[in-house]
Amino acid sequence: MTATMDALSKVPLFKDLPHKSLERIEKFARNRHFEAGDTVFAEGEEGVGFFLITSGKVEASRGGTKLNDLGGGEFFGEMALIDGHRRSATVKAVEPTDCLALMRSDFLAELRNNPDLAVEMLNVMSQRVRELDQRLSVQ
Repeated sequence: MTATMDALSKVPLFKDLPHKSLERIEKFARNRHFEAGDTVFAEGEEGVGFFLITSGKVEASRGGTKLNDLGGGEFFGEMALIDGHRRSATVKAVEPTDCLALMRSDFLAELRNNPDLAVEMLNVMSQRVRELDQRLSVQ
């Protein structure tokens, strides 16, 4: 298994996919590098892709308020793979950061050709909605 496939297999969206599906996704994954201070994407921009941090660290903020720091092995922008809506946060590199990027257009083409991937994505998204609902119910 390549380093890219290994990294992708640890993402909840992809972890239960068969090896062959990961190989297909790997083919359109692109390496991206951001220097400290670079904006990966800005709040309000069209969502065109997903990013998996392979090294470094980013900060997510909304309306100028810090939401979260993310580092190696963590990911962001996954909803853009599905719906392409505007970004709900700004993400900036806080140190030199390398990511694997998956663009929405490539991902949708793969979903059309690989229904198993679409079913797995639906399961993961449903689980995330349920977890969020539970967290909100507890508050």
